[in-house]
Amino acid sequence: MSAFALEILTPERSVFAGEVQSLILPGAEGFFGVLAGHAPLLARLTAGRLMVRQADAPHYFRCGAGVADVNPKHVSVLVDSAEPESQPKA
Repeated sequence: MSAFALEILTPERSVFAGEVQSLILPGAEGFFGVLAGHAPLLARLTAGRLMVRQADAPHYFRCGAGVADVNPKHVSVLVDSAEPESQPKA
């Protein structure tokens, strides 16, 4: 599976930066997924859980509201707050 660059940024810091295979975001209209080569998109995000798949292992982040700037090779997630979750929650 192809990879793309992802940045998760808050006003205070960079929470994550790296190559990922997929991303699931809590959009204002509902959850949506992103893969490499996705069409350009600017989406409003609601507070919620974000899932990043990196080398077939999922990583979860609890994020505040913000926006996602999606391009075919790069995604920037700009949110009020973001913290990694140590374990997935059911």
